[in-house]
Amino acid sequence: MQKIIRRIIVLKIAIIEDHERDHLYIKHLVQQYFLDKEILIEICSFFSIPENKLLFEDFSLVFLDVQIGKENGIQWGKQLIAQYPDLTILITSAHPQYLIDGYCIPAARYFLKPVDPDIFSFEMDDVLARPVFLRHQGICDPRIAPYKILFSEIVYIEYLDRKTHIVLADGTRLESTIALKEWMSILKGQAFGQPYKSFLVNLCFVESILPKDVVVSKGHIPLSKHFRKSFIQAFDRANRSLS
Repeated sequence: MQKIIRRIIVLKIAIIEDHERDHLYIKHLVQQYFLDKEILIEICSFFSIPENKLLFEDFSLVFLDVQIGKENGIQWGKQLIAQYPDLTILITSAHPQYLIDGYCIPAARYFLKPVDPDIFSFEMDDVLARPVFLRHQGICDPRIAPYKILFSEIVYIEYLDRKTHIVLADGTRLESTIALKEWMSILKGQAFGQPYKSFLVNLCFVESILPKDVVVSKGHIPLSKHFRKSFIQAFDRANRSLS
């Protein structure tokens, strides 16, 4: 039997650029940046402005040139932001005067082409730290659900009976065959901590830490002596980053 390979997509990214060389260069920068960050992505390439804006419902990032052929990327970007206010748009242009026009869009960043790799990495670090962007991060995997699950909606994950059980903020409970070790890799860099060998907890939902328990909005999670110190350190780091 042929093995089915499933891809875990943490971020969906669109590049809208009609010049092939610029398109490939931006794609390379994006791939290298997220590879270094160990963040799994899917890149969708557009060489013209898509007519159907519903395509962007599950996207986290859009790299948008201000001029796509004869079409105005600025006006289209305004419409896209109006439809998806939490979407993170990054404007690109080879002409400084066009970037000034781009300021009428509430974009996260404005890049002058050709984009310097060091400037790109520096600016992207700030983009990833923005609360609106963090809220958009999640996972699309058929082993969990046929739709995107946002990390910010996961309260905790428990490994039980050879399955991982995902508890969401709205009370939804999902089952998955993804092992806890794989979840730890997926959630690397996210605000999650491990209080017990079979649990991963979203630190944003932690209400208090007791001697033997972690109190979250959906109940109590066991806290072992082995994981107590590292969990409290992770909790403190998460609180400092949010303050």
